[in-house]
Amino acid sequence: MYSQLGNAENRSSADGVRKACLYFQNAAGCFKHLQDVIVSEMRIPPTLDLTNPALNVLINLMLAQAQECFWQKAVMDQLKDGTIARLATKVSDFYDVAYDLATNSTVQGLFPQSWLVQTQVKALHFSGVAHYRKSCECISQNHYGEEIARLQAAADAVRRALEFRGVKDSVIADLRSLQAVISKSLTRAEKDNDIIYLEPVPAVSSLSAIPRTEMVKPAPTTEIIDPISLMASNERSSGALPHPIMGLPLFQKLVPFAVHQAASVFVDRKERLVKEEIVARWDELTTLCYTTLQSLNLPGALQALEQPIGLPPSLLARSEEVQHEGGLHALYDMLENVKSMSMRNAEILDEALNALDEEQEDDEQMRGQFRDRWVRPPSQALTSQLVEQAQKQRETLDNALKADQIVRGKIDTWSAIIEVLSLPREELERSVPSANNVRGEVLGMGDDGEAPSKAEELIGRLKAMLERVDGMIRERKDRVEEVRRVSEADDISPALLHQAALLTSNSPTVKIEPAQFEDLFTTHLQKYEDFRKIVMLDEARQEKLLQEITETNTEFVRSRRNNAVIAKREKALQNLEQGYLKFKEVRTNLLEGMKFYAEFEKSLLRLRDNCFDYCFARKVESKDYLK
Repeated sequence: MYSQLGNAENRSSADGVRKACLYFQNAAGCFKHLQDVIVSEMRIPPTLDLTNPALNVLINLMLAQAQECFWQKAVMDQLKDGTIARLATKVSDFYDVAYDLATNSTVQGLFPQSWLVQTQVKALHFSGVAHYRKSCECISQNHYGEEIARLQAAADAVRRALEFRGVKDSVIADLRSLQAVISKSLTRAEKDNDIIYLEPVPAVSSLSAIPRTEMVKPAPTTEIIDPISLMASNERSSGALPHPIMGLPLFQKLVPFAVHQAASVFVDRKERLVKEEIVARWDELTTLCYTTLQSLNLPGALQALEQPIGLPPSLLARSEEVQHEGGLHALYDMLENVKSMSMRNAEILDEALNALDEEQEDDEQMRGQFRDRWVRPPSQALTSQLVEQAQKQRETLDNALKADQIVRGKIDTWSAIIEVLSLPREELERSVPSANNVRGEVLGMGDDGEAPSKAEELIGRLKAMLERVDGMIRERKDRVEEVRRVSEADDISPALLHQAALLTSNSPTVKIEPAQFEDLFTTHLQKYEDFRKIVMLDEARQEKLLQEITETNTEFVRSRRNNAVIAKREKALQNLEQGYLKFKEVRTNLLEGMKFYAEFEKSLLRLRDNCFDYCFARKVESKDYLK
């Protein structure tokens, strides 16, 4: 590209010559970068055009053209003849070296003949130019004999250049113009020397070499030397705006496979940590809390005494929530949905395995028919991985089906209670026994109708503790939602890409392994340590609170008297409370089941497609064998 830019510049102006010179040096720098950096790190032998001799040819050709621009600028600026001669000599040297390398046996035939001719002609052309300019300098130094020898050398170089065929007309025109100038100068110099100076003319072979002035070198651009930093800088500074020279990175969205693997490993660890060590632990604590309260007959025992007629507001709110979420009918609908999704998954898996079985039967039939002539590998040898994967999927489906049966058992066990919670308020109130005028009997009220201060104190303490439990559960739910939001928004990809860029900064071809990101995983997962600490603190807080509730409830039970009506009401209220909790638990189980089957179906479809693709390929192969 840079050589094309240099060639396209208008060199009739000083600015055009300067730009062309820079572009040719950039082109030489690109080839030099290939030689020193890229090729040296290739894991396979380079092709012929990327070998050192071939790249050296191109480097010298680019430098020759860049040096030629310097010579042209010196002519335009009318610098001293000696200076121009030294510049021209180096131009000739670059072309000479390029030709010698291009005709080396290791790259022979790589470069077209027209290039070789052009290179030779250019070398002779600038050799002639150098001798001519040196002859001009000889005049100013009164070296008239050397002047003639230089002109003879120049004339010989131009003559040899004109002997080549297939040279561009523009080059021929330049040579003939130079030849005319040299011929005229040589005629004049010989005449002057014969008549006036009478200096001996040295042999051309005895002339001292013209000093060289090299003004150019390979100059790779920043875009070539450090493209990653450039693209990263461009992305940070302008987002999607393309770089003015390079444009948008061609594969900027392409992520190294090791980064994909590392991201997958991190997501698995993160989800396992969040699910098993945080959310699941909180769920266990909540279940333990409700189980403990259920064993203590709370809050039903207090609700039965506090509100002997009607229903507690908390229970009415729970009933409204159950009705709002569809009640028992919604659970059965969700259960049927889970069942149909499970059957659909099983059908997909059966389709995959049936396809493999049919292909194997066809293969065995052909093998039995053609015997030794049927030489392709047997199906069992090719499908072992697919079959193993299908068996694992089958085990997963079987385990999911067992879990579905457990959920169905919960619904069947608690359906009557959940159905009661779905009733209108009047019917719900009638389903719970009233206990009017028995509170005093249970609490052992005196003749003045007031309950003993000890019993009232225990009731108050239990109510306050149960409110703390409710607050703790609400706070726990909020924490669960928070950690899930953090997990969903936790994208490690930018950090992985940055780390990968650092790993490949010194060598773009270095192999990246997922294990190289372990420290990054550890650092990134630290944000979840706060949640784990909260879980541990929450566990200690709950243990202490449940112990206080148990001890206080024991005192409360000892302080009150038994009453059959109150006992029935307590039992009814407690069953409704437990029914609500089971409704929420089952509904959560069903939602998780539907989510599982939806995700699992994608995995099964991929497996089925792989099986179908394999069977299709084997069918085509079978037809080819039959032909």
